[in-house]
Amino acid sequence: MTFEKLIQTRYKKKSSFIADQILRMINSGLYKAGSRLPSERTITEQMGVSRPSLREAISALQIVGILESRPGDGTYVSAPVATEELMRRAVTVLEECDSPFENMQARKALEIGAVRLAIEVATDADLDTLKGAWDEKCIRGRRGDVEEYLRYGKEFHIAIARATKNRIIEAIMDKLLDMTIQPLWIKMRRDYFLKDSSRMELMLDIHDRIT
Repeated sequence: MTFEKLIQTRYKKKSSFIADQILRMINSGLYKAGSRLPSERTITEQMGVSRPSLREAISALQIVGILESRPGDGTYVSAPVATEELMRRAVTVLEECDSPFENMQARKALEIGAVRLAIEVATDADLDTLKGAWDEKCIRGRRGDVEEYLRYGKEFHIAIARATKNRIIEAIMDKLLDMTIQPLWIKMRRDYFLKDSSRMELMLDIHDRIT
């Protein structure tokens, strides 16, 4: 059961092509309900795609109930057949949502410059706000309070942008952070980052040293 190489399609995103192919393999009977999909490495090598694109596709299929993730065991087919409605919903999730990985890349690029500018112009009040948001984020993260962790995380990143005294930077950062409430983003964040407490703890420790 080999996956086809990525080709030019009607879809805007590579992840939509990946999801479409997985759906077709399920409907053809190659993968039945209860069967496990091949590893990420196998699929990405066969299709010639990146892991971020594959993870976006899998997350979308989990959102609509076609796949399920079993921690430490892999990704399984949970629906006996992918109906036209489920297929449409999965593709809609992917086509209408911005890529979480592209969002993170954009924020990283913007924030590096924002931090440098903030160092030059931030007031003591700005720094107090930053520290307060960061401390609260760390507390919630170590408690496992995901929703509050995410809320204070957003406040922290907005505080960095505001500390630059540059309205354009603030507006762009606000727009990027608004994208993080999309279903695909939330699903991927939970499955590929927040679910792993050791990774969260490591990131918090690294940021503690920086701040």
